Amino acid sequence: MQSQKFIVDAMLGKLARWLRILGYDTLYSNNYEDWKILKIAEETKRVIITRDRGLCIRARKKNLECFFVYSSEDLIDILAKLSKKYKIDLNADPNFSRCTECNGVLEKIDDNKWKCTKCGKEYWKGSHWRTIENTLIKARSKIKNNESRAISSS
Repeated sequence: MQSQKFIVDAMLGKLARWLRILGYDTLYSNNYEDWKILKIAEETKRVIITRDRGLCIRARKKNLECFFVYSSEDLIDILAKLSKKYKIDLNADPNFSRCTECNGVLEKIDDNKWKCTKCGKEYWKGSHWRTIENTLIKARSKIKNNESRAISSS
């Protein structure tokens, strides 16, 4: 289980699913209003991830950690930046993943099958797993490319 916890605003539902795949406790609802996100983040010590500049400003005024996502950034850019800033492990392991639907903990039920302990949804390593791995490889590669550019420009 990963230790960093997040709350993601309504504009970033896809990112919330990815953080859950990576095993991070990530709250998300497209019904959360800004005040609710701020309250939950404060009470549960979560990093707010948002595309809402106003929400980010209000969070920082309350001394809450907020990660602002620019609308021009794609999923791979966002994952790479989150990894760098919050030490997010960009390796997916279903034994440590969370339910992409409800954020529940997954329990292994056989060699290639996991079940959410909260909602009962079942997961398995099917052909979609290659897509997950390829996306994470691209995000890790982006970090390495940015680091090597920074070294060569020093």
